[in-house]
Amino acid sequence: MWINDFDQNGSPEQILTYFNGEKSYPMALRNDMVMQMPYLKKKYLYFRDYANQAVQDIFTPEQLQNAVKLEAQTFESAVFMNDGKGNFEMRPLPLAAQFAPVYAIAAEDFDGDGKTDLLLGGNFYRSKPEVGIYDGSYGWFLKGDGQGGFTAQLPSQSGFFVKGEIRDFLILKNKKNNLVLVGKNDGPLEVFKW
Repeated sequence: MWINDFDQNGSPEQILTYFNGEKSYPMALRNDMVMQMPYLKKKYLYFRDYANQAVQDIFTPEQLQNAVKLEAQTFESAVFMNDGKGNFEMRPLPLAAQFAPVYAIAAEDFDGDGKTDLLLGGNFYRSKPEVGIYDGSYGWFLKGDGQGGFTAQLPSQSGFFVKGEIRDFLILKNKKNNLVLVGKNDGPLEVFKW
């Protein structure tokens, strides 16, 4: 992501890009880029003029030199295990947890075996049409092994199945019940008992 006030209007623009080899290409289509920065319309009158343009082709070296450049090295959903000495080890979650973005995580011994398990929830429906929606999850119960490893359980095994954009979990416990409240974007609250 490149961040700078590219059009000098007093408001910084964020240009999300992807790499193909050494070059960084904008994810935004021509119309979106021109709408954000109208001065580019003269440079890119036609879609074919914009096609295959790297960020270095669109902006001047001075604009890029003054920009903040942020890079992501991984997009995996993962846990970071603390060794108790101030060191953390990244451990990717199972493949099932990679099918959709994760916005909610709850850590608890949900199955009563003395080992911490995870509930995951996510999805994102309001993305641009050219990239599609991110809806590959009905939430996941990940059974913990007590050593920082997790195994995804199918909804038929776990009983955890939620449609929609999960945004938060709240665990409530009392003498009679253990509950998980599932907060969804534009959806009803759902409650699971364990």
